[in-house]
Amino acid sequence: MLADAFAGRGLRRDDVVAVRCRNRMEWAVIALACAKIDARLLTLDADLPPPAIRDRLIAGRAAALIAGDVSPILLSHAVEGLPLRLKASMDGAVAGFYNFWDLFPPVAPPRFGSAQPVLMGWTARAEGRAAPVGLPRRRAAPASLSRPPVPEIGVSLITLPLHRVWAPVQFWTALIAGRAIALMREFSPAAALAVIERRRVTHWTALPEMFAELQAFGIDAERRYAMRSVRELVMGGAAAPEALRRWLMETFPTILCEAYGSPETGLIAWMAPQQRASRPDSCGRTLRGVSVEIRDLDGRRLPNGAVGQIWARTQRSIECELPGAGNDARRDADGFVATGDAGRMDEDGYIYLAGRASMLVERDLLRTG
Repeated sequence: MLADAFAGRGLRRDDVVAVRCRNRMEWAVIALACAKIDARLLTLDADLPPPAIRDRLIAGRAAALIAGDVSPILLSHAVEGLPLRLKASMDGAVAGFYNFWDLFPPVAPPRFGSAQPVLMGWTARAEGRAAPVGLPRRRAAPASLSRPPVPEIGVSLITLPLHRVWAPVQFWTALIAGRAIALMREFSPAAALAVIERRRVTHWTALPEMFAELQAFGIDAERRYAMRSVRELVMGGAAAPEALRRWLMETFPTILCEAYGSPETGLIAWMAPQQRASRPDSCGRTLRGVSVEIRDLDGRRLPNGAVGQIWARTQRSIECELPGAGNDARRDADGFVATGDAGRMDEDGYIYLAGRASMLVERDLLRTG
């Protein structure tokens, strides 16, 4: 019904629908509706101030904006004069904004999405400004050529904010796998543990800072029992402090995994529980079909063991739309993209993060000459 409402307001294939809200069911409804009309989905950080929202609406060439968890009045200046074909609020109608739930017609013809919608994410350009990047529609084979998920019964808990590319990826992965999805608007360790126990969550992926909050909250025998349903615990999104990684390894040794990737490349490396014992400091081994090079500041490839900028090439990096039509300094002619991270790689393809590349650039540590 929402896809029909979109079409009735002139939204069509490749038009950009911007969504500004925290993790809530309406986001999923909008994402699925975008898939049915082949529209692009631009998810905005719910904490961005109105001027920044305006900049991103313009940069992303948005044709529609649906906002939640904010008074539309606060966004009026952000949308003033923009050629939006639809403005709606999830939390009630005000002047200039439709009530989101009034958009739904009583009946609508069946519509079927052929793929996930193109997801518009954000990446840092060479000069440090954020720019939109279009992630391609789902293809027949995953970017990493890894096995597709096997249909299963389970529940995925999504605590990452949905404006981060990794959270929508979790959503689609869970949907394809046949799992139920639990969305948390605001993360807290106590609330997360309650949801895990009540919904019998089987899969949870979170940022290091979320696990750090869980560590500070404490995991006693009772709380560990509340997490008995979890079969896979994944950490990623940033380099984790050594103390936090060690605590997680000791607390969840049989279910703790680690993922490493970027918006432009998708998943680059994966660390399974059985691999971690031999390489506790690594964020994972490069996946089949992924090429990784460690380069110095001048673009020269460094040998195994040397610390430099991490460049990666996947099917996604080849197909995604980067700013500058491929001329941006963060992408080369061979499809490699600079992840913005610094690190090293050993002879077996395991990656070890050393922080953000910009920090090493400032210290002039990436030149070989």
